[in-house]
Amino acid sequence: MIWEIDERQRTIEGLDADGRPRPEYAASLGLVRAPFGRRALATVIEALVVVLLQLPMALIALPALIGAALAADPVAALAGRDDLVLVIVVAAASSVLSTAFILVQLILLGRRGVTIGKAATGLRAVNVRTLERPGFWRGAVVRYLVLSLSFAIPVLGPLLVIALSPLFDPARRGRSWPDVVAATWLVDIRNGLNPYDQKRMRIARKTVATDLRDEKAELPSLATPGAGGGAGAYVPLARNRGGVLGAVRSAPGAGVVGDDADAAADQPPAVPTTVAPAPFAASAPSPASSAPAPAAPPVPAAAPAGTAGLAAEPGLAAPGAIVAPAAGASAWTPPPLLEEERAPAAAPAPAPGAPASTRITLTLDSGETVAVTGGGVVLGRAPATGPDDRDVEPVPVADPSRSISKTHWALLRAGDSLTAVERGSTNGSVLVRAGAEQPLEPGVAVDVRSGDTIRFGDRSATVAVG
Repeated sequence: MIWEIDERQRTIEGLDADGRPRPEYAASLGLVRAPFGRRALATVIEALVVVLLQLPMALIALPALIGAALAADPVAALAGRDDLVLVIVVAAASSVLSTAFILVQLILLGRRGVTIGKAATGLRAVNVRTLERPGFWRGAVVRYLVLSLSFAIPVLGPLLVIALSPLFDPARRGRSWPDVVAATWLVDIRNGLNPYDQKRMRIARKTVATDLRDEKAELPSLATPGAGGGAGAYVPLARNRGGVLGAVRSAPGAGVVGDDADAAADQPPAVPTTVAPAPFAASAPSPASSAPAPAAPPVPAAAPAGTAGLAAEPGLAAPGAIVAPAAGASAWTPPPLLEEERAPAAAPAPAPGAPASTRITLTLDSGETVAVTGGGVVLGRAPATGPDDRDVEPVPVADPSRSISKTHWALLRAGDSLTAVERGSTNGSVLVRAGAEQPLEPGVAVDVRSGDTIRFGDRSATVAVG
C-alpha cells in the first residue's frame, strides 16, 4: 500500500499578492493597534523589575567588587572581607533571579505574546503575518536583544528605539524597530479583540471570510407567483362545480382560454371556467361558402338565466362544459360557478406592539438609551426584521470584538408587556434578574420586567419601564 503525504503549504489569510500582511484585514477582525503610551509603559515596567532584582547586587556586591579591584592584591582584599559570604550570596541571588525572570519573559512572549509589562497594560504581541503567537527565537529572543542593545546609548537609544520608532511605521500600525526585526505586532486587547481568544478569533475569521447572513431566503412554493408572470406558471384557483382545480383564467377573444399569458396578465381575474374541446365549438363560416351560417338551436325555456345563445347538445358536450356561442348570437355571461360569494376581507388586526402610554427604555452598557416604541426593537451588528415583526425598529449596536451577531435578539412590546426573544445568534443571550441568570432559548419569548438586564456577547442592556 502506498501512502501519500500531503505536503501542501498552509494558506495564510490576510496577505496580499506579495505575501505582505494587509492592515485592513486585521482591522476587519477587530484587532486594534497598541497605543504608543502603553507600549512605552510596558517596557518601563519590565525594566523596573530587572532593576529591582539587580538592586542588591548594586548596593552590596558591586561596591565590594570595586573595592577589591582597586586594592594591590584584589584576591587577598576580597578574601579578607568579613562579609564575603554575604557578597557571594547577594551576587548569586540577584543573577539567578534576573536570569529566571528574563527567561520566563521570553517563554511567555514567544508562546502567549504576553509579558509582565504587557499584561499590566492590556497588550499582546502576535506574529504580524499569521496573527498568532510570535515564536520563541525570532519573536522573543531577537526582539529582546534589539531592546537590550538600545540601552547601550543611555538616554537617546531607548528614546529612539522604544518611544519614537513606532511613529515611523509606513503601514501606520505602530510597529517599532524591534517589532520589524522580530516580525511582531502589538495589539490592544482592552479596546479590541484578543487574538489569543481562540473561539472569538475563529468566529471573526469566518465572519470576514464568508460574511454570514442572519436571515435565510424564503423557499418557493406553488402559491408564489412566478417572476414576470410568464406562461406555464401554475396559479391555484378555486374549485368550480365541475370539480376542476387550477383551471386557467379566461381572456376575451381567445379561442382557447389561457393560451395568451400576456393578454391574461393585462385583464382582471375572472371566474375559473372549463372549456369544451374544439369539436363542440361553433366554427366560423368558410370564406369560400356564401351560404349563411346556420342559426343556433333554440334555448329551452327551463334554461337558467344567462345561458341564452349557448349551443348545448347533451349528447355531445361533457357535463359542466361551456360551449362558445354560435356566430351572430348575442353576448353571453357565464353562470356563477362558485357556491357562494366570498366573504369580504377582514380588516387587518392592529399591530401587537401598538404604542402605549407607558414609557419603556433600553439602556446599553455604553450609556446609550434606546426608546422602545411601536412593536419593539431588534438589536445586533446589522439587525434585520423578520416577516412577523410588525412596527419593530432595528437598532445597530457597535461591537469591536465581533461577539454580537448581525441579528442577535429582540425586545418585543405588546401594550405594556415586554418579551425578549433570542434570534439564533452565535454567542446567545442571557436574561439577568436579581443576580440570577437565565439563558434565552432561540425563538422562545421570555417575559421581561423593569430592571432586568439582557447580556448579549460582550454587551449588555438594562430595561426600564415608566
